[in-house]
Amino acid sequence: MGIDFRKMIADASKGITDATKEVSSFIDKTGKDLAKAIDQNGDGVLDISDIHTVTDRIREAQEKARRKADLERLKPLFPAEFESPEFVMPKMIRVSEIDKDHAENDVCRGSVGFRTVMDDMSVITIFRGHIDDFGLSFYPELENTVYYVDPCDRDHYIALHEYFAYMKMQRVAELQRIAHSLGARHFTVIYKDSSKSVSSYAVDASVSAKNTGVKVGTEAKHTVSNSYESTTSILAQMDFPAHAPVRPELRYLKKEINIINLIEMRMNPQHPLQHQHFSIEMSNSSGIRIKDAAKIDAMLKTMKVACDYTVESQAHDEAHRILEYDIEF
Repeated sequence: MGIDFRKMIADASKGITDATKEVSSFIDKTGKDLAKAIDQNGDGVLDISDIHTVTDRIREAQEKARRKADLERLKPLFPAEFESPEFVMPKMIRVSEIDKDHAENDVCRGSVGFRTVMDDMSVITIFRGHIDDFGLSFYPELENTVYYVDPCDRDHYIALHEYFAYMKMQRVAELQRIAHSLGARHFTVIYKDSSKSVSSYAVDASVSAKNTGVKVGTEAKHTVSNSYESTTSILAQMDFPAHAPVRPELRYLKKEINIINLIEMRMNPQHPLQHQHFSIEMSNSSGIRIKDAAKIDAMLKTMKVACDYTVESQAHDEAHRILEYDIEF
């Protein structure tokens, strides 16, 4: 064609961005076929209009890549997502004021929160101003903190630092309702906690000294043993007027085999039950297993949430706690 592409590109590139200059250099290296591809308006001539078009497309590609990277980094949550029938609220959430990154980035415009993902665990942070959009309830009250779901109510969340105390309270209340429904005359719930470790030290020493009293040699053997100190307290005790049994509805204790057997025996009129006493291991119905607690602690660290406790240590303590249930009919 006899066209001097180097001169045409150089003349057209005056006053435009560095990105356009890179395009012209690239064209110079690759020849006529690429020049034809750059001819954006199809007039057979490579001119300033084509260069501007290419430049705009480079900018568009850069902006698209930037938005994609920001979406991946910030993981904003939009109303259309949690309003979808397929959306499932995670077990752990956080309530927080909107942070600077999410407030100022255009990819987060209209978002109500964001996700934090670690391996197979996901947490949603909900911006305080949008908490009413989710239709959730909170215990003990709404504040900027981390919450974990009530195992019996997917729309109810408990402050993580109150979780095990809340679960104890709910199970004691359920034992009370069970006793009343079954027509008990008297019941008692005793709480036993042996999670407190106590260390004891034993010293076996032999001392020898010369008559002069100048030199004393001492050999000592130290033995350290750990044991658990148990504390006991009555959490509930009540008398009722006796009445015919009514099958209770179970929630937190619906998988406790001793409770299930108690109800079945009491509801059988051919084998009337007069008295029962048994223990309930609290870790079986606490809602957070030890292996899950370790994941929660790791997630809190990832989210940079400062805590003066670890959930794993609380879950281990729960394994040393029982409820003793005594019921008379």
